[in-house]
Amino acid sequence: MDYESLSNDYVLRAVKREKSLIFDRAEGSRLWDIHGKVYLDTMSGSAGPAMVGHAHPAVAEAVARQMAKLPSTNILHGSIPVIEFCRRLAVIAPPGLTKTFLCTGGGEAIEAAIKFAIRVTGRSEVVSLTGAYHGMSLATMGLAGMPALRKWLPGAMRWPTFRQIPSADAYRPPLGEGPEGWRAAVHALEADLDGASSGQVAAFLMEVVQGPNGHTVFPAEYYRGIQRVCRERGVLLIVDEIQTGLARCGATWACDLFDVQPDILVAGKALGGGVPMGTFTTRKDLIPEDLESEAWHMLTFMNQPLAAAAGLAVLDIVEKEHLVERARVLGATATEWFRQLARRFEVIGDVRGPGLFIGVDFVEDRQTKAYATTACRKAWEFALDRGLITQFGGIGSNVLKFKPPLTTPEPDFKRMLEIAADTVAFIQQEVDQQKMKSVAAEPAGIAR
Repeated sequence: MDYESLSNDYVLRAVKREKSLIFDRAEGSRLWDIHGKVYLDTMSGSAGPAMVGHAHPAVAEAVARQMAKLPSTNILHGSIPVIEFCRRLAVIAPPGLTKTFLCTGGGEAIEAAIKFAIRVTGRSEVVSLTGAYHGMSLATMGLAGMPALRKWLPGAMRWPTFRQIPSADAYRPPLGEGPEGWRAAVHALEADLDGASSGQVAAFLMEVVQGPNGHTVFPAEYYRGIQRVCRERGVLLIVDEIQTGLARCGATWACDLFDVQPDILVAGKALGGGVPMGTFTTRKDLIPEDLESEAWHMLTFMNQPLAAAAGLAVLDIVEKEHLVERARVLGATATEWFRQLARRFEVIGDVRGPGLFIGVDFVEDRQTKAYATTACRKAWEFALDRGLITQFGGIGSNVLKFKPPLTTPEPDFKRMLEIAADTVAFIQQEVDQQKMKSVAAEPAGIAR
């Protein structure tokens, strides 16, 4: 059967590429397309759902068992798997966070968390960061600090009470270079809360490590500073760990690495082991007495047993297979691998990200930090042709994201690094050729 033609005729896609594939099956860190070719997955599915590996037997068994017993309930009622999952999550959540809401994905969980913050504070404004990504619904697009993601909307439409402030990006600091540039970023939050909001900010929303922006990490002092500012002004701190949470960064949460204490923690992707799932967890004392009887947020698949059963299986896998430690070990190996490559290839400007949440920033020039966008576009196809599924993110689409399943076997992991090294060499070659063409195109007699 011609599935390519059928897909073109009947499936409405987003972010499709000329070489987008159609897959037939998957196992662990491997996927097979409809022609039988095998690929190694360095993205764990779409940036994380397969963190425990594709089609993990324990998840498949748990979902099948729950499907046969009780897949869904009316939204007015509860179920044993949901109760058990929320109890388990409270044990491993950052201190004080004990009440969890389940929904269908990370973006939906961000929506729910924002609604919750607005409802319990009685305030209307939400502040996020430049470089942020929190989903692609109409509301969460307005929280994105990557304007290109909403530029197609008429007038770049956004929710009028949502806005961004400059981040403390350590590699490309929006407020200027310097070892203490984080101070200016903390002050930007202070200035916004004290001068732009009239006391109407319900929450400050941030990723501990900005995933879609290229795995951007902030200085440790910045995390301490923004927490102080939020606490002093009664602003809720919402932390988005949809990509970084649950072992990926070499800790249960990326929050743990920087001593971040959120009021609301949002998770997703890896939690469901392939089943659509998102959560937010908050403090019990924030919840008004009558809130849980209100329709403050409502959807058919909220707090459903099938997703909870998958989540319970994933929590078991993380614990039994020691995935926090495995993320640290594999992450250290891969980080050192890319840093060694950076000594050989000038095109690597930066290697960053905790655990197995690595970003390799490719530049045309290390001094200017100009994005190597054109070369990276070609490199995506280069890697795919060699059986490596990857992605280049960031505002310049120039950051190689390396986050394979934490269960990846050693031979597959070694092969991933080898193909990644070939891809780095390819990018260097492309950038060098671009520079040669640029020099050759300059008119004679013009001083440089």
